[in-house]
Amino acid sequence: MEMDLRDKVVWITGTSRGIGRVLARGFAGLGVTVVGTQLEEDPAFTAELRKSSPASAVLVQDVRRRGDASAVADQIAKTHGRLDVLINNAGVDPRMPADELRDEQFEDVLATNLHGSWYSCRAAIPLMKARGYGKIINVGSITAIVGMSQLAHYISSKAGLVGLTRGLARDLGKFGIRVNCLVLGAIAVEKEVQQGLNTPEALARLNSLQSLPGRIEMPDLVPFFAFFASHLSDPMTGQCLTVDKGWTHS
Repeated sequence: MEMDLRDKVVWITGTSRGIGRVLARGFAGLGVTVVGTQLEEDPAFTAELRKSSPASAVLVQDVRRRGDASAVADQIAKTHGRLDVLINNAGVDPRMPADELRDEQFEDVLATNLHGSWYSCRAAIPLMKARGYGKIINVGSITAIVGMSQLAHYISSKAGLVGLTRGLARDLGKFGIRVNCLVLGAIAVEKEVQQGLNTPEALARLNSLQSLPGRIEMPDLVPFFAFFASHLSDPMTGQCLTVDKGWTHS
């Protein structure tokens, strides 16, 4: 069986930057119809995606608002008449020591990373049930396995996402909907440079934790998401696949 995604409609949240933007470009390059969502309109990015995938578009979605997810699902149904894959990528990870963390900061991270993923899932499920088939791919983090300082709120949200993945997989399998999670390690995203986390000293510390050196380049993630989006992963649901250069087994 080949990993042919050319007939798929894929909704990817958080495409304004980082992994989401790279995934949108990568999937469009595979001939997928991409519906990227982000906080602001982006005609230039829509035009870029349409060079590879003419029906692709970028829509506005604040994942913290359940109504936005419903509006995106309605637009997908109206324009494409189907939804094959949802990738819950949108997320935030502001660093803050736990003893300085305010309730509203904790709640905002959960609202984005966990509640936001649920809102998109809830909006996507009826479209997938109507076809008797669909894939939901959540984006997890190894911090929920190994822990990390200054990220108690983020880790809580990502641990919750693992639970959401497994719970939904149990409930939705009878409708032909698969729900899996990619648990990611240290990724070479733009903000790491901005936060000073890509210095030689930081990389040396990272390499001491991993079996393989260096951060994972974002384009290298595309095949993993494509696998979960394709028929090749049809026997899999409720699974959390770790991609972390051997951090969690070192």
